[in-house]
Amino acid sequence: MTTHALTPEDLASIRVVTHPQTAEDGTAHACVVHDAAPSRGEPPRSDIWYSRRGEPLRAVTSGPGEDMLPRISPSGRWLAFASDRERAGLWRLYVLCLDDGAGTPPRLIDELPGIVEDIVWASDDSGLLVRAADEGSDTGNVGGGKRFVPPGEEDAAFVVRRPATEWRRLYRVVLPSGEVSPASPDGLTVWEIGWAGHGPVAAVVSADPSESGWYDAHLALIDVVARTARCVYTPKWQLQSPALSEDLRRLAFVEAPQSDRALLAGEIAIMDLDSGAVVRPRHEADVTRVRWTSDGRLFWVGVASVETACGFLVPHPGPGGPAWQVDEWWRGRRTLGRTHLVSADCSRRADTIVAAVQSHNRPHELGILSPSDDGRRRWQALTSLNADLAGRARARETVHRWAARDGLEIHGLLLLPDEAGEGPLPLVVVVHGGPTNASTSVFASGAHRGDALLLTQAGCAVLIPNPRGSIGRGVEFMSANIGDMGGGDLADIESGVQSLVAEGLVDPGRVGIVGLSYGGFMAAWAAVRSDVFAASIPICGLMNWLSFHNTSNVGRFDEIYLDGDPYDPAGPYLPRSPIMYVNGCRTPTLLLHGEIDLACPVSQAQEFYQGLARAGCETELVTYRGAGHGMTEREHVIDVSNRILAWFTRHLGLGRPELADH
Repeated sequence: MTTHALTPEDLASIRVVTHPQTAEDGTAHACVVHDAAPSRGEPPRSDIWYSRRGEPLRAVTSGPGEDMLPRISPSGRWLAFASDRERAGLWRLYVLCLDDGAGTPPRLIDELPGIVEDIVWASDDSGLLVRAADEGSDTGNVGGGKRFVPPGEEDAAFVVRRPATEWRRLYRVVLPSGEVSPASPDGLTVWEIGWAGHGPVAAVVSADPSESGWYDAHLALIDVVARTARCVYTPKWQLQSPALSEDLRRLAFVEAPQSDRALLAGEIAIMDLDSGAVVRPRHEADVTRVRWTSDGRLFWVGVASVETACGFLVPHPGPGGPAWQVDEWWRGRRTLGRTHLVSADCSRRADTIVAAVQSHNRPHELGILSPSDDGRRRWQALTSLNADLAGRARARETVHRWAARDGLEIHGLLLLPDEAGEGPLPLVVVVHGGPTNASTSVFASGAHRGDALLLTQAGCAVLIPNPRGSIGRGVEFMSANIGDMGGGDLADIESGVQSLVAEGLVDPGRVGIVGLSYGGFMAAWAAVRSDVFAASIPICGLMNWLSFHNTSNVGRFDEIYLDGDPYDPAGPYLPRSPIMYVNGCRTPTLLLHGEIDLACPVSQAQEFYQGLARAGCETELVTYRGAGHGMTEREHVIDVSNRILAWFTRHLGLGRPELADH
């Protein structure tokens, strides 16, 4: 049977699954189903889908705006969620009784201030803990690098900004009354929480409420009645996913160096709260999320090289406390969640795992992990949202390994056209962001959604590398580019290209590079510092570390990762800035950037564009109105894909010459 090639319009129509959740007993499941990319001027839409006792998954919310963060109560009777149906970007708390049947409207808890970012049920269904950001707070890079704009600011003649005025706070919500009361101390921003449903709350907190404050946060136990906080752990690196055991005796969390809030992956740490002792069980995966089960096991999900994996840590009695054994339930070349945000959920009784599952030839669907007849555990799809796109990727995916210049083995994914012609192929290198992240097998892969698949259809090989600095191979590997951004990682990419040239697969004169965020920095850096690439496309990248530090919402990131003082004239800021090397650059460079990006402000692209133009280098700059750190509107998504194809068709001689004059 002949299948139609994928188009940019197809990729803009993907329905994405996020926030998978299973009930305490594993008999009910929920997730968020996002509609296709919205058209210009329309807000994004998403609904909560739910099923129990084997029923088909169906939408239980509907209406304008985005419904997010589904949370099934311990009894299974209630579903709490956040929605911005009243005003785009203002997520409020809603509670829906699942026993009332279809058509019952959810209840708005209108006394709760701020923008809801997390919801946790009390273990007896008596209420909720809610983490909410003050209006005016940043969303963080994972939220698109924008701001929660207060209503009064939208049409204001002027706007005043002051430091330390927007916080993230905890609130207690009592049900059924809906009474709301503050639950965290003033002067402390709460980035993430872990609650057993009773007792204190484990939280990642900082005294600095700005996005930069997250990089220096610590772990605290918060008494939600007294509104006090006690520091229990000060980390070397950054923190994520605090989880308190049901008996309140153990606190698990993940610690590692990380460039972006909410995207951390690294070592599991388990603290005995009685003694303060911390153990770090040996583990092959870099873990993103943990959760305690009712029998004392610790569920985990994470990244292992180019694969994702999930399972449990099982305690065994030992003389100095429990020894933790890894019970891996699944590992494979599919992605659980998204390429930059690996996630899954398990039931409290540890018999059910759910996740959004995808790979290069399988679009997003909600899946459940269950044993098959032969005893092996396999993912079973619970949805068929993107069935018309499944199997249409005309690409062969393999794992590519090569030796770096210093002998270190580097891993990546290689996509080749199904029907490659004779002779060496053109190549595009797609560099992930972060830099502390990894590329895994996803349908919407590449710098922007599915552009890697579109490039292979055009007759191009695509290398998706995980150079040093990537997650999935331990803390030493992921921290290897701290103080050396654009050094060893660029050399790893260059050696990856050379390995494909040596195999006869790639034409060394037709190699391009594209990336978003830190990948955008790498694409710009390669354009001015490498002779390997014939064309470059930085997307939402950064070009001048000094001006980035003073205009980005994550200035603390560059201090850590450049390992220097931004105001030291002899420091690393200018020597590692692509803008300083535009003179003499001859690499055709297309710059694509969101107009209201807070993480990498559009001024970064403007600086580089003007420098390249002055130097006489072929360049274009495209800015997207209303877009933040990445483009999400339908017209933007389609335009980005077409421009990427056209630029590489023009400069690498791909197999779709009709696109060259786009």
